[in-house]
Amino acid sequence: MRASLHDEPAPAMPLPGEAAGTGLSTGVQVVSFTCNDLAYGIEITSVREIRSWTPTTELPGQSRGACGVLDIRGNVVEVFDLASMLGGMSRDGKSGQIVLVVSLGAHNIGILADAVSDIIDASPADLREVPANRLRNANDQYVSVLVKHEDRIIAVLNLEALFPNYVV
Repeated sequence: MRASLHDEPAPAMPLPGEAAGTGLSTGVQVVSFTCNDLAYGIEITSVREIRSWTPTTELPGQSRGACGVLDIRGNVVEVFDLASMLGGMSRDGKSGQIVLVVSLGAHNIGILADAVSDIIDASPADLREVPANRLRNANDQYVSVLVKHEDRIIAVLNLEALFPNYVV
């Protein structure tokens, strides 16, 4: 009897800093930032630039969580309110906030946040897996790995899960 595709579990996606099938074996560099007093991170290889907040232009029918668009050196970049996307209160961009411009495949997008905190060189000993029971909820897949840094834990965002329409 042949096994169907439904009989086999899907392979686990590698976490940041790990080679496929090797566990949390290598470190990762993360740009850490705050949003609503919570600590988040994005792998440094995805970050293209960090900009001061400037007002966006809203578009009709914009994507869920979108604040609007910015023209960055001739390229239109959609900016997203991370707090709103993660279930918090929608926020209006204001002076002092920042936009992290990140690369997702062939697209650049902006993420509204409060402030950049640090660039962290996380060793394998600093990496923690997201608790298994948290992966049942689709929103919880937005975090790919946890990084222990000093006295806090930073949730490293899974950009592909947060922005599936931008993944090529």
